[in-house]
Amino acid sequence: MGDFKGHAMPGSCLLLYGMWWTFWALRRYFMCRRSGTKFVSTATYNCGCSCGRMGVVPLEGLMKIGLSGFGMLAEITLNLPNLGMGIVQHATMYFFFLTSGCVDLCMHYGLPLPPGTDYAALALALTVEGLLFVNHLHGRSELDIQLHTLLAYVVFLTVLILLLEVKFHRSALLSLSRAYLTMLQGTWFWAVGIILYGHGKPNSAWDGDKPMEVMQATIYFSWHCAILFILMLALALIMARFYRGEGQHYRNGSELPMTRLDNGKHGEDYQPLTKEYRDEDSDIEFEQPIEKTQAPSS
Repeated sequence: MGDFKGHAMPGSCLLLYGMWWTFWALRRYFMCRRSGTKFVSTATYNCGCSCGRMGVVPLEGLMKIGLSGFGMLAEITLNLPNLGMGIVQHATMYFFFLTSGCVDLCMHYGLPLPPGTDYAALALALTVEGLLFVNHLHGRSELDIQLHTLLAYVVFLTVLILLLEVKFHRSALLSLSRAYLTMLQGTWFWAVGIILYGHGKPNSAWDGDKPMEVMQATIYFSWHCAILFILMLALALIMARFYRGEGQHYRNGSELPMTRLDNGKHGEDYQPLTKEYRDEDSDIEFEQPIEKTQAPSS
């Protein structure tokens, strides 16, 4: 992986994963708003493509297996017989994402795995990725260390967001944050390859020993963050307009009254569960009303 192509391959995979999650998370979110139902996040977002009796095809799991398997084989076969430790590290990274794809397939087809195993497998793959990059910097230039350190920050932040998503699975913001950070990993992989190894032109790679280049790389990283955020926001606005339709307004369910079914003649009558709240109903002592007493007459 010590060249531009070695950075472009994982960068393209991560960018594709992030774009996939962004589109399908936004689509689910806006459809839930339009129908008045609650958003629920999932580790994978399989599209609605159906293949007859096979049902919905788990494209995301198959995509992980295919891309990760190809990347792992490419890392090994293209560098035989001299497999450096860096090559083994990156092949290991691909292996864990391939494992995550296999777990996605198992969850999709109903194998008896504990709930959330797909989240755990994805978090493990990202944790191993960050761990490998943290221990990938021995003897490198200051610029190289800075580039990979920024990448490691994003990876571990993605793991944190993923774990929060397991806890708060009704938060669309956490799902979109996971997608955003994954795309940021992908674009920064490309940037690292261009900065360290050039972009096809002679002497286009950076020197790596100038302090000003470290500052410049950090500025470029900030631009990556801003551009991705703007693109995600633009996509959200476009999809919001598309899924709203002409003259329709969103409903997020908060304005729908809670009701219960009344066992009437036909079982079709509903009664609201809401009732008028009175101060006397409070169980908290300091929220109960103060009894008014008459002042003693002198």
